[in-house]
Amino acid sequence: MPFSFEQGKPYIRNIVGRVKHERMLDIGPGSGTYAKLFPEAKWTGVEIFEPYVKKYGLKKLYENIIIEDIRKFDLSPLGRFDVAIAGDVLEHMTAEEAIAVVNKLQSIADTVIVSIPIGHHPQGEWEGNVHETHVVDDWTDEKFREVFGQPTWGTVDGCIGVYCWSNQKVMPKICVYTISKNEEMFVKRWADSAREADLLLIADTGSSDRTVEIAKECGVRVHEICITPWRFDHARNASIALIPKDIDICVCMDVDEILEPGWRQEIERVWTPQTTRLNYFFDWGCGIKFRYEKIHARHGYFWHHPCHEYPVYDKRITEVYAYTDKLLVSHHPDPTKSRGQYLDLLSLSVKEDPNCPRNAFYYARELSFHGLWQDAIDACNRYLNLPGATWDNERCYAYRVMGKCYDEMVNKDMAEKSYHRAAGEAPNTREPWCELAMLMYRQGRWEECFAYSMRALRIVNRDMVYTCDPAVWGHWPHDLASISAWHLGMEQIALDQAKLAADISPQEERLKNNYQWIKNTIEGNLKKKFLISSTSSISTGQNQETLVT
Repeated sequence: MPFSFEQGKPYIRNIVGRVKHERMLDIGPGSGTYAKLFPEAKWTGVEIFEPYVKKYGLKKLYENIIIEDIRKFDLSPLGRFDVAIAGDVLEHMTAEEAIAVVNKLQSIADTVIVSIPIGHHPQGEWEGNVHETHVVDDWTDEKFREVFGQPTWGTVDGCIGVYCWSNQKVMPKICVYTISKNEEMFVKRWADSAREADLLLIADTGSSDRTVEIAKECGVRVHEICITPWRFDHARNASIALIPKDIDICVCMDVDEILEPGWRQEIERVWTPQTTRLNYFFDWGCGIKFRYEKIHARHGYFWHHPCHEYPVYDKRITEVYAYTDKLLVSHHPDPTKSRGQYLDLLSLSVKEDPNCPRNAFYYARELSFHGLWQDAIDACNRYLNLPGATWDNERCYAYRVMGKCYDEMVNKDMAEKSYHRAAGEAPNTREPWCELAMLMYRQGRWEECFAYSMRALRIVNRDMVYTCDPAVWGHWPHDLASISAWHLGMEQIALDQAKLAADISPQEERLKNNYQWIKNTIEGNLKKKFLISSTSSISTGQNQETLVT
């Protein structure tokens, strides 16, 4: 067909954007897809089916349109091209003819790009064009590389293969980098997940175990650095300085994180020559997934904050984001590892950058982790009063932290007030409603417990943000709804919610026991009612006496 799939086009856009493309050649223009993608180029098109020229207005899109069969046409008189594209063309000829065409294109162009269907794709003539027939309809990635040899770069995007031969740099060089200290348990796993990178780099900050030895065995370039007094941002900035200047993209990770399969292909798909930073999904563990931004350009970025550090851009560059909905990095931490240094570093962070809401909240939350309840409340209030503290979900989280602190201090009224404020900040998130339901459960306020748990269950869209508590998407609200419904005499609702809770967490014996107890009790009551209503009657004239068992 004269049209083509969108699959593969992002890669082609990125390749062409990275190479010189003033003069371009299009083999089989069809509807003029590539001339529309790159209107800035001077285009020559070689089209075998003349009716397409008028039907799709190719003379307006191409400086020069030639009606010829590329298999027979001599391209040499046309001179040299920067880029030649054969988009969905080679499947319309034999493998031998396709090889000859690719060789012909390589002889007159600095960069040759081929797009071809991968898989079984039979096709006959289309609207009277017999040339639309697929002669070879079962190309695979392996078969293509075997027939044409290894390209400079190639990938398969869905059902489309994109292959490129070039004497220029057509895809970015990627470095995966990290800092380490005594990570012998994780370093091999980290390196294996990132093996498709052009460079793996570790800045080791003083390991006394086999981290450095194992990393070198895995082909990682290791530098030993010393940061005293310790802070994470200085260590990461030192590691950036060690990355060669010809690297284009830097992927920062912790050693207890791994890159998911297909990570490089996805980065190459969405990262354009103008991109400086990638927004992607990160799995923190424990059921928490959210967007992350620690993949950045080699130049123009540095790390900020002593703890919970974050890459920021130099204001002398223009930051340009690329986005993907794919999960690229996941976290598999060591639960025994101490986080004791975080509190002091977060305190320093707040002193150094008092107007930053992000680390102001992290500091407040960390205080609560250490059981410093009043300090955490004071820090939450300070965060909430910052001009930049405008994100509803995080403000909701701050009030939830305050609610927990007040609850721990046995101030139930202020805990309830805090949770209500949390619900006011982000009413369409389950967390504050579940906290309110739990608070009511502890006080035996069953009407409110039931109302809040059912309010939570009305929310069905889960935000993929770090403020999410996975527990609210588990059995928790169903469990509270069941218990409160039972106390209110709503037996069927109690049974239904108990079953949902048990189904969600089948490993929880208490939930299974609750469900079975409610079920047995209801069945017992029904049986008793049935026995009462069906007892035999003995007639004594006009009177009846009912025997109750």
